Amino acid sequence: MASTYRFSAVRATCGCKPRKPIIGHSPSRTARAGIRKAPSGKCTKNKAMKNILVPTDFSKCSKYAVDAAVLLAKRFGAKVHLLNSLDLPPYWSSLPEQEKSKWATVSKATDEARKGLEQLKAGYPGAHLELATSADSLPRAVEKYVSEKGIDIIVMGSHGASGKSEFFIGSNTQKVIRTVHCPALVLKQPLKSADFKKVIFASSFNKPEMKPFLFFKNLIKHFIPEIHLVAIHTSAFDPPFPFKLEAMKPFEQACRPLVCHSHIYKDLSVDNGIRSFANEIGADLIAISNYERRPLKRMLVGSNVEALVNHSDLPVLTVDFSPVQSSVLFSPSVRQSAV
Repeated sequence: MASTYRFSAVRATCGCKPRKPIIGHSPSRTARAGIRKAPSGKCTKNKAMKNILVPTDFSKCSKYAVDAAVLLAKRFGAKVHLLNSLDLPPYWSSLPEQEKSKWATVSKATDEARKGLEQLKAGYPGAHLELATSADSLPRAVEKYVSEKGIDIIVMGSHGASGKSEFFIGSNTQKVIRTVHCPALVLKQPLKSADFKKVIFASSFNKPEMKPFLFFKNLIKHFIPEIHLVAIHTSAFDPPFPFKLEAMKPFEQACRPLVCHSHIYKDLSVDNGIRSFANEIGADLIAISNYERRPLKRMLVGSNVEALVNHSDLPVLTVDFSPVQSSVLFSPSVRQSAV
């Protein structure tokens, strides 16, 4: 088993043996003034989370996603949109209604999808739910719906994947996070509560990553979490620790007034390093930027985001956003409140 090292102001570890700190910044313990937390179960308005989309195929994993979305919606006064994709041929939507009526199997599938959504809705009395079906493939259906309805976050269940299917075929969840520009919360297990007390933000901490980080903070700040910034060191070719820690300073400052800790964690892969670190500190949520995508690089060496989504048992928040979401958050007045 590979040895892992964590460098921070608190401690550095090799395996499980405590050692003296090697290098790092003192944790920011700025007062949490300016952000008030509502009592558990009470609604506190979150302008960054008004519309939550849950793509559902009525499977066990997608049910976890609906449960989680309803918990979040009740906490933040949001609406949950349930979307079922029928994945019909591309020409289907252009057919006349008379022609469509001849296809009994399609009509039956459409009726069953609507009934399934109604039954699902009945299980959440009091929740604000909107139902929709689409003839498109799931990634295309989600992309259209996000744009048309102004979706703020997608919540999805995932079965995970392994082997070469991770990079060539992939699950529907993978396809959505590859193509749709919107934050996505991916779950493999039921979400126990709509509260995240200890959150990881994993990044390279280059300058372009500041925008996704501020977007992440705007989503997560209402939970008043303890934020752990972590950079994974995978080889001797990575920047030296002092350079990396210097790059993390602006992110620490942007965390204020939330409590923030910075870490460098050494492992053989980014995916494994993030998961190992999360387990070590008892994190509730892992967040990672999915903003700048390079399709060719993903095909050649894989995607850290997709690997993490596939392998993590903890909820994973992939941080991405559309030009519209970006223009809203990063307007001068809103950005001031975000930071």
